[in-house]
Amino acid sequence: MQGSFRRQPKFVFSWNWIKSFNLKDSQSNMIKIEEKEKLVMITSTVSDFCDSMGYCEHKIPFHIEGVKPPPSIETLQGTIAHEKEQEIEKEQFEFAPITQEELLDMTKNVEFAREEVNTRLLYPVRTGTKNILVLLHGRTDKILRNDKTLIVQDDKFPTNLKKYEDRIEPYDDQKLQALTYLNSKFTTDGSMDPNNWFEIPHDEKIWIIKIRDKSNENKPIKIFRGIQNDVMRKFLTDSIQRFALLVLGAEERKHHNVPGKCKPCRLFSQCQYRLE
Repeated sequence: MQGSFRRQPKFVFSWNWIKSFNLKDSQSNMIKIEEKEKLVMITSTVSDFCDSMGYCEHKIPFHIEGVKPPPSIETLQGTIAHEKEQEIEKEQFEFAPITQEELLDMTKNVEFAREEVNTRLLYPVRTGTKNILVLLHGRTDKILRNDKTLIVQDDKFPTNLKKYEDRIEPYDDQKLQALTYLNSKFTTDGSMDPNNWFEIPHDEKIWIIKIRDKSNENKPIKIFRGIQNDVMRKFLTDSIQRFALLVLGAEERKHHNVPGKCKPCRLFSQCQYRLE
């Protein structure tokens, strides 16, 4: 029944509960729901989560069904641009292995190679009689610790650069992506086993989003920076909680009511809620 769940304080979960779920099969590019007794596990890529909560909530059913339209030219070009940045870094720098002692010592600056670190954010939500675990998995463009500060950098290679000329902050889906990475645990081997995830101790969190011009050697045309504070943390956690409720059908999806967001959407022709 729609709206039959109500928000409750988040519950304290046991890692042993997670062992009963097959997380190895949760890396597919779709939102998955698995239920055992009173525990529900929702797994999603960071990309699908941010796409749903930062761009359009009506994309959620498509992500649950695994509907993936062919990648756009912009997406393909962005992939090539990311790969180029990796190649440049490999040519210019050599990364030494990071020891456990260095990782735990906040006075040590550490930096990982581009695209090397996978992220795992596990967040508990309680609604009515259901205990929900939301697992968001992804991969960072760049992550490092400098002066006891955890820094996540995400690079964007849009085709339409003009829409960023007057912006003073990134779009919501871009902020959500960076915040999700910042609040995750990490793995360099792609593991979905929580026992293999690690943390990077720090005193402060900073996100950096670089808007790059792929037609001009990937040079940044705008750089957004932000410090994670209570407002940003709440933005993330509220988004995760609402995401869980929407995935389970416990709340109604809201329309953004912006035709300009519908027209470039690759799901436009399949969406009954599209605005012409």
